[in-house]
Amino acid sequence: MVRLSISGVLSALLALTTAKSLPPSKENFHLRPFHIDLSRNVPRMIELARDYRLPDKPEYPGVGSSMGIDLDVLKSLRKQWLSDFDWKTEQANLNKLHHYTTTIEGLSIHFVHHKSNQPNAIPLLLNHGWPGSFLEFIPIIEPLLKKSKTSTGKPISFDIIIPSLPGYAFSSPPPEGWTVEDTARVFNTLMTDVLGYKKFAVHGTDLGAPIAYHLYDAFNATTRAAHFVFMPFYPLTPDEIVARNITLSLGEEFTEQNFVRWATTEAGYFQEHSYQPNTIGLALYNNPVGQLAWIGEKFIN
Repeated sequence: MVRLSISGVLSALLALTTAKSLPPSKENFHLRPFHIDLSRNVPRMIELARDYRLPDKPEYPGVGSSMGIDLDVLKSLRKQWLSDFDWKTEQANLNKLHHYTTTIEGLSIHFVHHKSNQPNAIPLLLNHGWPGSFLEFIPIIEPLLKKSKTSTGKPISFDIIIPSLPGYAFSSPPPEGWTVEDTARVFNTLMTDVLGYKKFAVHGTDLGAPIAYHLYDAFNATTRAAHFVFMPFYPLTPDEIVARNITLSLGEEFTEQNFVRWATTEAGYFQEHSYQPNTIGLALYNNPVGQLAWIGEKFIN
């Protein structure tokens, strides 16, 4: 059973149960079902992964994952790809979902859309981040579709919409200068003009959090409730806290220390993606083991 306990979000969500759908837009968004077919790409990826040469021993033995992904871990993951992972079965399972694509502002946007059979289901847009994809929300689709109860005992269920961010999975890459505000605008169009929802709720994790925030900020007539894994704002630096004579609680100190640690030791990928995307993009192009190291390190650590 799915339970919600955040009263502010809950009140907004319950208000959505009376919302009616908008009539379909006259604009042609080329909405169509989508079927995943990786048969042309996966065999070559497997060949590249098999032929990729890794070092016989680590450059810095004994450091584990403190300097990035461990060589033995990477070798083990590659072995799983080549020996244990059944991509055809995985593809068949993914195609059991309801996939669609639509064209908005010249971008092809892929999304998964499952509708609850319960009356007054709340449309819920789920935004993933990096390193992630629509896959991370698959386990919660069925529980959210079913009739459940809030912490106050009121019935609740959801229609689930999971888009792939522009440039992720099966969505086309955005043009230069694209921002989270642009993605928020496109996703508002998806929910209202393409799918016909008058009002909806949104959740965001990682990069999806600022997208969810901007949906709620800029389109609050349609985005009536928002939930974030984190608030998409940078906290004050330690020097700024001292300069403003601010006293932090123990919880605030813990949060500040975590941010400082992330900013100083774990944010290198963020800087690279933000300011030199071509470099890392070209380095990892046609390089599945390189992708495995770059992305896998974030999941492991």
